[in-house]
Amino acid sequence: MPHATHPSSDEDYANARLRLVGTRVVEPSENIRDNTYEGADGLIRKRPLRDVPEFCKNEAATTFELFYDLWFVANLSVFSSVHEISTLKSLQSFIGYYVLLWTTWLITTLYDVRFTSDSVLERCCKAVHLGVMVGFAEIGTAFDPDHQIQAIFRAMSFFLMFSRLALTLQYGLVAWQIRKYAVGSRHMLLTAATHFVAAAIYCGISFRYAEGKNSRVYIVWYIVGITEMALHLSWSQMSEILTFVGTHMGERLNLLTLIVLGEGAIILAKNVTLVVKDTYLKDAKLVYWSSSLIGIVTSSAALIYIIFQLYFDWMHEEDSMSTRHQVWWASLHLPFHIALVLLLEGSNQFVIWARVQESVAVAINKLISVTEKLPDEPTSAQVSQALGDVVKPFITKYQPADVLEAWQGVNKSLSDIAELPNSFWTEDSAADDADYEHWLNELQELLYTMVNAVYNAFGIEAEVETETSATEDHGEYVQTQATHAIGLRFSLVFVYAFACAGIVLMFLTIMHIISKRKGWTIFNVARTAICLALATGLSLVPLLTTNETYMETFMGSSWMLPSILLSYFTVLVLTHVPHPPVLGTVGRVVGRGTYREVEEQKVDLKSNLALHDMAPRGIVVEHENGTHTKVHHHLHTQVVETPGDYLSRGEMEMPQSPEQGGFLNAHRASYMSTGSDFDDVIDYEAHNGNHRDTDLEDWERRR
Repeated sequence: MPHATHPSSDEDYANARLRLVGTRVVEPSENIRDNTYEGADGLIRKRPLRDVPEFCKNEAATTFELFYDLWFVANLSVFSSVHEISTLKSLQSFIGYYVLLWTTWLITTLYDVRFTSDSVLERCCKAVHLGVMVGFAEIGTAFDPDHQIQAIFRAMSFFLMFSRLALTLQYGLVAWQIRKYAVGSRHMLLTAATHFVAAAIYCGISFRYAEGKNSRVYIVWYIVGITEMALHLSWSQMSEILTFVGTHMGERLNLLTLIVLGEGAIILAKNVTLVVKDTYLKDAKLVYWSSSLIGIVTSSAALIYIIFQLYFDWMHEEDSMSTRHQVWWASLHLPFHIALVLLLEGSNQFVIWARVQESVAVAINKLISVTEKLPDEPTSAQVSQALGDVVKPFITKYQPADVLEAWQGVNKSLSDIAELPNSFWTEDSAADDADYEHWLNELQELLYTMVNAVYNAFGIEAEVETETSATEDHGEYVQTQATHAIGLRFSLVFVYAFACAGIVLMFLTIMHIISKRKGWTIFNVARTAICLALATGLSLVPLLTTNETYMETFMGSSWMLPSILLSYFTVLVLTHVPHPPVLGTVGRVVGRGTYREVEEQKVDLKSNLALHDMAPRGIVVEHENGTHTKVHHHLHTQVVETPGDYLSRGEMEMPQSPEQGGFLNAHRASYMSTGSDFDDVIDYEAHNGNHRDTDLEDWERRR
């Protein structure tokens, strides 16, 4: 990094010699006068160069930044594997933990991409940030706001406090390094003070947690973290010192998106491993998966791949976005990543769900097949023996969570069935008969033991209980109750997976709209509208849960995940459909040549350089409201001869050639920006004293 290391010598053991304190500040040249501008850069800075500190920008992420991202994905992976999203409270806990992790990552990254430099002090601060990430891993295993552990939640507050104190030190050091500049030090001190206040708040609320009590004060974590993020992004628009324009912040967010997608791939690989273990290791006679299971696994992998393509296919150059749009684009990544994590988690749960349904169906069929093996007039002992021959081998393959309790329950149920009178199997029993109710209860107990064993095999801890209905038919009762038990377990997964599928697609489209500044023809607007319509449709699918018939029909099918995949595949195809050619009158409306700006841009460095390119031809360029457009479309051009005077209406006069005195006498090439709060003038004159001698070579260099 610049100004961070001394050149190494042969005696040095490392490839570079560390400074005690590093800096990214680029010192100005000694011969620059106080009131001079560096070419057209003065149009942006508005102040003399030495009054505004300049920081060296990295074009790509450093090795430490990549190393720091590894800790982010490690925390996300551990938390996802430990905390199963099975209830609304667990969903809220997951979102809360991710918000804390993401905001901590962001405010640390905002410093790294703008001001960090390799030095002994910086490495010590980075060690603190890595320690905070280790703290997140420690907290993540027991992070449950509804069952708070005092030591865990108090430690979380302290970890957040140390993170902000390290940032306070880092920003304070940068403020000290730029203290001699007229601009910037105050902004740095304000940022450092913000983090110090946040650290004080985190420290204060740590003492609100008490043993054996749940406190709502943890909500302050979320409020402070989001407030810090909002202040950082807001100040980056208002301060030319705190801006992350020109940094690799976009690359860091892209890498974080890849990390989230990678986490989805890891979860898919784990679930496929569980499916393989359940399929082949428990029944060697099976030689292949069912077609529906193959389709769901393929859909899960394809969905990750398509989201990856859409995100980067819709990614435009950061230079095409204004500062305000870059801030919006960056801030949208928080809800986008939350929805993306939940979508990938839910889509991978569909894989498990499909295999659980198949295993439960096998269990139900085995229980029903018992009646086919019994004699016409069986005894209760024979029925109990036949059921035991089915249930006991099944729970041997699918080990229950509590083995001892499960076996005790099975033996008790089989014993109770054996005690039923033998006449029960040959006589018709009424629905309200005590023996009939006893038989249904024991059979249900055996069935739920098998179903819960399947749940445990796939890492599903929650046990679903349902009430029985004695009026239903025996076989239909078993099928309905088993399906309903699984439906209750995965109903929340169904809701948040489809809701997040629509939210992810909607945020992808919005970020695409923000980053794509040109080319919004009718055709492009139409396919964007289709994308938004598909996103809205996916988000509304959870409304099916209001209708029990539709919910059971769709949730029991194999088309849940493929329906999401087909929607995303449609968007991918629309993305790469070629733009229609120019066709007569309609073509002039929807053709390729009708690109327009989404909003008018202020004068920037590129437009100034474009005007300079036309200088040797003696062209007068007029503009209105300080906005430039292409000369051959919307500008009135003419050749004028008005040496030595500024032109009105924001015009710029350039001499036809150096021989006519453009750079050798008092003729001036001047530009005045109208429609703004100040006038910026780039003055190239051949006078001595307070003006610079600028020859043709210098003019070419500054272009």
